Amino acid sequence: MKVAFVINPIAGYGFYSNTKDTRNVMDFDRNTSMALKAADIFLTGLDLSRLIFIVPTGVMGQDLVELHHGKILRTVGVSDWPTTEKDTEEFVKSLSSNECDVLVFVGGDGTARCIQRSLAGGIPVLGVPSGLKMYSGIYAISPEKAAIAINAFIDGEIISQQSDIMDMSDDGEIINFGTILGLSSPLVSESGKTEYSVQGIEDLEEYVIDNMNEDSYYIIGTGSTCKSIEDRLGVVADPLCIDLYRGKKLLRKDASEHDLLSLPADENIHLILSPLGGQGFLFGHGNRQITWSVIEKVGFDNILVISSPEKLSNLHNLYAYVPDSHLPAFVRVLYGYGRFRVIKLVS
Repeated sequence: MKVAFVINPIAGYGFYSNTKDTRNVMDFDRNTSMALKAADIFLTGLDLSRLIFIVPTGVMGQDLVELHHGKILRTVGVSDWPTTEKDTEEFVKSLSSNECDVLVFVGGDGTARCIQRSLAGGIPVLGVPSGLKMYSGIYAISPEKAAIAINAFIDGEIISQQSDIMDMSDDGEIINFGTILGLSSPLVSESGKTEYSVQGIEDLEEYVIDNMNEDSYYIIGTGSTCKSIEDRLGVVADPLCIDLYRGKKLLRKDASEHDLLSLPADENIHLILSPLGGQGFLFGHGNRQITWSVIEKVGFDNILVISSPEKLSNLHNLYAYVPDSHLPAFVRVLYGYGRFRVIKLVS
C-alpha cells in the first residue's frame, strides 16, 4: 500500500509557551517536538513490510521514515527549517489518488485545514494527534491507535467516510470549515467537536459551587461547561484556558503546566474537567496542560468530571491520551445536583 506521510514538526509546540497555537515558533528543539515523538510512535506500530511511502524531505517525513527503514517511493523537496504551511501545501498538492491510497499527517487542526484546502479528492486522510486542540473528526485516538488503523486499512477492514474539519476562527469561535474524506473506525474520533447548550445545567453549577472549600485549590478546565461555573463566580473566562482558584477566588487565568505543578504539595487540589463535546476526549485534546504529572499531583480521587445531560447522552465512552499514565477504566460524571453517571474511560 502506498502512504503519503507528512509531519508538522512544530504542532503542539505551543505547549511549552502556553500559547493556543504554534504560529511564529522560532526557537525549535527537535528533541522536544511533540509531533516528531508522535510520528515515531506511529511508525513503530506499522507493518512497514507492506507499505511504501511518499514523503517530504527532511524533518517533515523522510528523516524518520528512513530511520525506521521504511521504503520510499519518492520525496518532495521542502524546507528543512523553518518549515512552513506552504511546505505542507506543496507536498499535498503533489499527490494524486492514482499514486497513493491514504494520506497520514501528524499535526493539529491548522494542519488539517491546510490539507483540506490542498488535497485532491479521492484520497482518504488520517490524522496522528499532536496538536494543541484537535477539534476535527479526522484524528486517531492516539499515535498507537493510528498505526493499528492503518494496518487494518491495509487489510480492507476500515472504510472511508466524510469527516468534519473544525478549528478556532480568528475571533475565538470554534467553527466547521467543511469536510474531508477520513477513515471510519472506533480507533478514530467519532466526530468533530460539537457545541452543546449550557442551558439547564444550573443544578450542576450549584452543586460544584456549594462544595468548593475556601482552603482548597481548584483547577477549572477548558470548554463552555467548565466556564459556566466561572461565570457563576463572576469571572469572565476564556473557554480555551485553564484557570486556577483558591476556594471561589481566582488566582490565575490561563495557567500552564508549570503553574499547576508549582502548587503546594501539602494542600488539597481539585481538578474540574468536562469532556470535549462530540468526541468525548477528557484528557489530551484541548487541555494538554493536564499532563500525567499534574494528574498525579492532584490525585484521581480529586478529579471531578462534569457534563450537561445533553452532551453526556451522546457519548458512549470517554477518551484519554496521556502518555505514561495509569488511568482508571471508569469515571463518574456529574450531570446534575449530586447526580452521577459511570462511563468507561478508554486510554
